[in-house]
Amino acid sequence: MSSMSLFRFKLLPMLVLACLLLSFSAHVFAQASKFNTEKRYLYVQPGQSIFSIVQVLYADQQKHWPEIIRKIVRTNPHAFVGADSTKILPGERIELPAYTSSIRPTPTSGNSKAVVYKGPSAVGQVIKVRGRAFALSEELKSRDLVLGSEVFVGDRIFTGVEGFIRLSMIDDAKIDLRCNSEMRIEDYQLLRGGNRSVLRLIKGSVKKITGSIGKVAEDIYEMHTPVATVGVRGTEYAIRVLQSHGCDGSLDVNSDGLFVKVSKGAIDIKSDQQKVALNSGQAAHVADDSSQIKAIEARDGVFEEAPKEKKSFLGSISWLLLVPVLLLLRRVKGHVRS
Repeated sequence: MSSMSLFRFKLLPMLVLACLLLSFSAHVFAQASKFNTEKRYLYVQPGQSIFSIVQVLYADQQKHWPEIIRKIVRTNPHAFVGADSTKILPGERIELPAYTSSIRPTPTSGNSKAVVYKGPSAVGQVIKVRGRAFALSEELKSRDLVLGSEVFVGDRIFTGVEGFIRLSMIDDAKIDLRCNSEMRIEDYQLLRGGNRSVLRLIKGSVKKITGSIGKVAEDIYEMHTPVATVGVRGTEYAIRVLQSHGCDGSLDVNSDGLFVKVSKGAIDIKSDQQKVALNSGQAAHVADDSSQIKAIEARDGVFEEAPKEKKSFLGSISWLLLVPVLLLLRRVKGHVRS
């Protein structure tokens, strides 16, 4: 073999190896570049919520906020207590995904309009459930609600006689729908310049701790009932309507009308007859849609399980203490006769 052929024979493997190394380096560089441009990181500050973070960093993706929040929770389980999006841990480093809408306009021709499919976005999630609870969609499709189930605008939610369900909404609000109740989610949106929360309690009992919706003047917050409408500005309140018979430990009441109690903050009750403001610690009753709104005492057991009476230890043994006393009196009486 000539010296030139020997040189070519030794050079060929080196060239192949060099090409492979260059190809691998280019691939790694491309992946690294992609990683750096598609992912962001953030340390959670005290007082921040996942909703406030998403509102700021994904301001132009309002329609996809619920999906983005779910993705962040799945990606960062260390930063959320029990995978609950409302319980984010301050000081934790979270990975924030890049998000671009997967919806693309359909090419059109002539005067035809583009058709864009808009799928439903969840507005809340079940974080606690007891007994039977299910939802009926706008398409009249029924589904059981279990821990982790999502709820959507248009859902009509039902609980059984011993049922209870707690929802965590996209604005960090908490809704407790108690036994034998029916509620419809009519609207629930986080929007720049004015959020919306419109619920309809058809019957039953509900307790709500409001989230970010309702805390600014531009927000629309309404809880409709067959008797009156409740408007809220950042508060905690309870409602019972068309439920004279108690269930799951609550007491019977002498009316099928509307009972309202404010625990924190303030609300407005508006009926066909008048509009009344209630502050923390106050309660009211409206017999029907043509009646006046009357102030009442906020009794225990009307809006929640009635407290159980505690038996006194002395009371439970008092009859035992009477036995020797009676025996002693009997003996004394016998001696007197003798």
